Amino acid sequence: MQINNVLITGVAGFIGSNLLDYLIEKTNWHIDGIDNLSTGNKNNVSNHLNNSRFVFIEDTIGNMQSLKKYDCIFHLAALPRIQPSFEFVTEHITENLTSSMHLVELMIKENYFPKFVFSSSSAIYGTPKIIPTPETEEIDCLSPYAFQKYEVEKYLELLSTRYPLNYVNLRYFNPYGPRSFNPANKFNAYSSVVGIFLYRHQNGEVPLVTGDGSQKRDFIHVYDLAKANYLAAINDKILNTAFNIGNGDTLSVLELAQKISPNYEFIPKREGESDITFADITKAKDLLNWFPEHNISDFIKENS
Repeated sequence: MQINNVLITGVAGFIGSNLLDYLIEKTNWHIDGIDNLSTGNKNNVSNHLNNSRFVFIEDTIGNMQSLKKYDCIFHLAALPRIQPSFEFVTEHITENLTSSMHLVELMIKENYFPKFVFSSSSAIYGTPKIIPTPETEEIDCLSPYAFQKYEVEKYLELLSTRYPLNYVNLRYFNPYGPRSFNPANKFNAYSSVVGIFLYRHQNGEVPLVTGDGSQKRDFIHVYDLAKANYLAAINDKILNTAFNIGNGDTLSVLELAQKISPNYEFIPKREGESDITFADITKAKDLLNWFPEHNISDFIKENS
């Protein structure tokens, strides 16, 4: 598939801005990025604002009127926090489900179906029965956020029976990397635990471990997520399926804290979160030719 023009939704967020960096470096594509800056930060894309290949659009997805100029949509815009989704229910439905469906409705209205790479989540598995977890694992959403991600996947599946949708769902495990923590974000307490721990450590505070810290996470570097998005976009043979995007190993939250600081404290466990995330990434390796390249221990050493 020939790709010249793409759209990144949520471009000023943690993952969106890193995807922009990756695509600017690795491709010659023209990139539009839209973000309403509700949780994103324009500073995350500031180094590309004078690049003729990038156009920043400060607006909401619901105001978009056409997708016809794009060969591929990278849909990352979301409120990506589990705990706030229990409290701000309508807001999360609007941002995580309704906005996604607006993009699909535009495709249907225009009878134009660009490649649609959707940023989904491993949260849809809940606490899985099969470890490492394959894409065929039973869905068990433990939070409204997880359910909204799965709803988008299910809508894409159902609508593809009637329309020629061309989508790929990337089920991210636990992302970390540059710009993962934004102190100005009102939801920053629910950011990547790696970013939170490092931020506290850099500011002379101890990591706060939820529960007993035994919960295990598969941590995946944002650069590897960006690479997965790129490979999903350019692969003509991949159609209407899902991939786990994780590192393929696991680390407890307590072990993570101990890698960052010899001192830490415990706080109450959060409900609605999985006891373990551990990706089986065989499918992504075999079909996308994607392999994670980054190690969390190296990242911690570089940023502690």
